[in-house]
This record gives sequence, C-alpha cells and structure tokens, in this order.
Amino acid sequence: MTPQNGIKNIIFDLGNVLIPLKADQATKAFLDLMPEGTTEEDIQNIKNSQCFLDYETGQITTDEFLGGLLPFFRPEVKREEIANAWQTILGEFPVVHVEMLQRLGQNYRVFLLSNTNEIHASKFEKEVPRVDHLKNLFERLYYSHQMGLRKPQPEIYKQVLTDNNLIPSETLFADDLPENIETAKKLGIQTLLVTPEIELHKWFEKY
Repeated sequence: MTPQNGIKNIIFDLGNVLIPLKADQATKAFLDLMPEGTTEEDIQNIKNSQCFLDYETGQITTDEFLGGLLPFFRPEVKREEIANAWQTILGEFPVVHVEMLQRLGQNYRVFLLSNTNEIHASKFEKEVPRVDHLKNLFERLYYSHQMGLRKPQPEIYKQVLTDNNLIPSETLFADDLPENIETAKKLGIQTLLVTPEIELHKWFEKY
C-alpha cells in the first residue's frame, strides 16, 4: 500500500480515540461511595486536583493516590472500591478498532501515546478483543505515568520520536484534545483531531 501524505508512522491516543470514555458512569460510581450531598461539581474538582495529575505522571504510587482520595469518601469505603469505581470510566475496546490496528500494522509503524495511570492501564491492557494484550497491536506503548510526562508537554512527543527514529513529517498523530494536537503540529507532526463525528476505522480505510 502506498503511504498517504508521506505517512510511515501512526501514533494513537487511547481514551475517546480507540476506546470510549464514560465520564458520567465514573461520576455515578464515585457518587455512590461518597457522603450524601456530594455533587458532580465536587467530583470534577477532585479530578482536577494535584493528586490526579501527580498520579498520571507517576509522581505518586497507586496506594498513595487512593490514600489521598479516601477522605472524600464515606469512612467505610475501601481503596479497592475507589479503584473499581475509577475504572468504570473505561468503555469497551471496539472490535473494529482492533481490526483497523492489525491492518495498519502491516504497512505502518503504529504506536500508542496515552495520558493514563496504573489503575486504568491494568484494566484496558488485558481487555482487548481477539488479542491477549494491548501490546500485540502496537510496536510500542507509551504511558504518561511511566514516562513522568504528559501531553501536551512537547517533551513527551519528542521522546517517542527520538526513541524510534521517527521523522515528524512522516508521522501522523491522532488525539481527541485540541491542545494535544496543537503541540504535535508545532513539532511538525501531521495530525488528526478525533471528534465524535469521526468513525475512526472508516477514516483510516484509505490507509
């Protein structure tokens, strides 16, 4: 297959690109474990806290992260229950995306670059239809919590490029957040902003 637009490498985001994120579902799961009177706005403020940012960049352990959240929940709630509630944000990995990645991998170098954390990675890595592990669909997986960086920091893109000798102009990056796309563009990477209207597997049929 002739590469499209000179593309030889494709870097995918995960959440809301390859798998759906169900924020409302996770919010409900949290509310069920929190004191009466807790609002969705309260939960959003917690999610925007330094604790979540530190966890996503590997600055704190899973145990430290969950321990930091305990005061927001009812006294009888255990760490495992909080972790399980947080995992409910992850939707199912569509079979059509598995098939798309397998097909693309025959002609392109395919990578994953995700802002994520240990709790989520331990779940989504092993819940991929038709393969034993997510790593079987990519040349390499890049997670923010393992790298100590997160998108849209330029350094996280540069590390993926450098590690794999990728030329920016020959690389396509697909992500759902405009700020992540903008940083990639500034580095000379070709981009695809994934919106709800885009059916990803159909968009990549031309590749």
